[in-house]
Amino acid sequence: IEIPTSVTSIGEGAFYGCTSLASIEIPTSVTSIGKGAFYGCNSLTSIEIPTSVTSIGEGAFYGCNSLKNVYYTGTQKQWNSISIAKSNWQLTNASITYNYKK
Repeated sequence: IEIPTSVTSIGEGAFYGCTSLASIEIPTSVTSIGKGAFYGCNSLTSIEIPTSVTSIGEGAFYGCNSLKNVYYTGTQKQWNSISIAKSNWQLTNASITYNYKK
């Protein structure tokens, strides 16, 4: 799945229950990931998040129990400034690579 660069927000429940999604790259146009956006995507193993993302909604990654790798384009300090709502332990407990460049 490729998210178009015209998208500025990944809405609530956008990929809810998408069991075939293994990895995804969030485009730099996106500034927020909504509540439950990837809820139940239990095949999701990796995600690339750009510094443009400033907020992640409640339970955005709830049920993403296979999520192991987060590739973040910014620094750890920038990551720590993202507003990450509750019930996102699958995201915050994953291995985070900072300053990620393709």
